[in-house]
Amino acid sequence: MMLDFAQPRWLLLLIALLPLAVLLRPGPASALTMAASGEGFGRAARRSWLQWVPLLLRIGSFIALIGALAGPQAVRTFDEPQVEGIGIALALDLSTSMWAEDMGARVSRLDVAKTTAMSFIDARDDDIGLVAFAGEALTRLPLTHDGFVVLDAVDQLEVGLLTDGTDIAGAIAAGAGLLEDAPHESKVLILVTDGAHNKAGVMPDLAARAAAAVGITIYPVAIGQERGRDQTAMETVLTQAARITGGEYFQATDVNALNEIYDEIDRRVQPSEATIQRVEVTPYRWLLTMVGLVMAVMAIALRGSPLGVLP
Repeated sequence: MMLDFAQPRWLLLLIALLPLAVLLRPGPASALTMAASGEGFGRAARRSWLQWVPLLLRIGSFIALIGALAGPQAVRTFDEPQVEGIGIALALDLSTSMWAEDMGARVSRLDVAKTTAMSFIDARDDDIGLVAFAGEALTRLPLTHDGFVVLDAVDQLEVGLLTDGTDIAGAIAAGAGLLEDAPHESKVLILVTDGAHNKAGVMPDLAARAAAAVGITIYPVAIGQERGRDQTAMETVLTQAARITGGEYFQATDVNALNEIYDEIDRRVQPSEATIQRVEVTPYRWLLTMVGLVMAVMAIALRGSPLGVLP
């Protein structure tokens, strides 16, 4: 903490106090008068010091009021940690192949994808949005900090809501659209699919480059044990998307592996702690004003007493 003045130029008035003190100083006549009135010389000398009290009070009053004009203030500077949240877009595949039950005992790929995603969402405190895709991509939920709304939106995803197919480029574009204008410094797209891109139009690598241009990191996750003859093409597309955006491609063949992948993503996608400097100012102008006024009143009162001295 340090003492500062909001308007220090007023302190230049203190220079005028020296000639003012000389002008108002008590003369020697008072001491001689008291000595001649029958008091002892020593006692008169001691009383002569008291004649300076009104002057000191007046000078002190001027100093306090000038200091009040200068705006004295206590300035305290401290660092305050600020957690920077993350914007997360979750894209889930709703193609008919997600009905396959090869991720656990009589559990479909979609059920496993939804359950693990909901566990991941429940453990996070971020703004999360949801994209559903199959032969087309659809934004199901814009970014929101309400985890209950996100969980409900994921729970209601079902195969058949969209035309069949696998539009990975559209899923990336929709996720990037959710995150592009988000105020977050870190932006992440988690894309869960079980098939290769088979939609005409924009290719996934171009969509990934566009996402990377706005600072989005993609974590593609391939699920299922049997992905057919298009497995190599799918892995190539998803690996490219991860490499272009600085993310990583994952594969999960069962529910435990998918949970471990979400745990790994959770470790990587952590809020950043920035430190901002805050300045706290406590003004003391009122205190010096009160002191100055009290001293001025006391000086005026003493002018009428035996200690009063006329300049």
